Amino acid sequence: MKKTDETKTAPGASANHAIGKVLQLISFMAGNKSPMRLLDLSTGTGIPQATVLRYLNLLSEEGYVYQDLISGRYALTWKLANLGAMIRSHLSLRSISGDIVTLLYETLSLGICLVIEHDLECMYLDCLYVPDEMGISVARIGRQTPLHATSSGKMLLTQFSEDEIDHLIRQKGLADLTPKTITDKETLMKELDKVRRQGYSMDDEECEEGLRCVAVPIYGQDGKIAAALSAFGSLSRVTYDSIEKTVLPKLRESARQISFRIGGRKPD
Repeated sequence: MKKTDETKTAPGASANHAIGKVLQLISFMAGNKSPMRLLDLSTGTGIPQATVLRYLNLLSEEGYVYQDLISGRYALTWKLANLGAMIRSHLSLRSISGDIVTLLYETLSLGICLVIEHDLECMYLDCLYVPDEMGISVARIGRQTPLHATSSGKMLLTQFSEDEIDHLIRQKGLADLTPKTITDKETLMKELDKVRRQGYSMDDEECEEGLRCVAVPIYGQDGKIAAALSAFGSLSRVTYDSIEKTVLPKLRESARQISFRIGGRKPD
């Protein structure tokens, strides 16, 4: 029976399917430290051996795959790594996420910051806000600030071991920036446990009086937190209700998009 128009393969669908399978094969090979047999590649990807061999030959011709001269097994060359290095040299975390940060700022009408840990402090890679609209002092934004007193800092601290927290306290202390700042280790450790459980962190007038801030993680390739994305504003603008219903969903989606662009993944 001849295929009807409805059952025919859509134009380009076959090519798209093949591209997807090639990328699946590359990802599988990248996850293995040693050259692999054709059989193992087929079993691991679920792609027929003949098809895997065809893909390997094409990748080899383009310089992305080589075959071990002794074992006959296949592995990726450094060409992919070199391409990645080129991309990283051209695109910083700030530049690759700039449009996402800007759209989030315009959507929420709140201050938005992209933050990493550097020298045991928060370093703001990007921060969009209108000081006059905040109705508060944001003099610290754009500089390095204490990890323990900010929502982004707390998120970044969730990956610190207790020994690393002790080192932080010895080196930087737990300065009281406002009456609500956490200033003792026990309270800080409990707060970090809470952040790990709920998946987001808050700074409730702990860095600036009158300012409330919430942050979510951005994940790197290793599944660890590479940065934090935060939204902040006055207490009247950033209410607990708005955090739950609006701010957190938008923050999480933006953080997911940034994680995707840097090849990041959320740990299982």
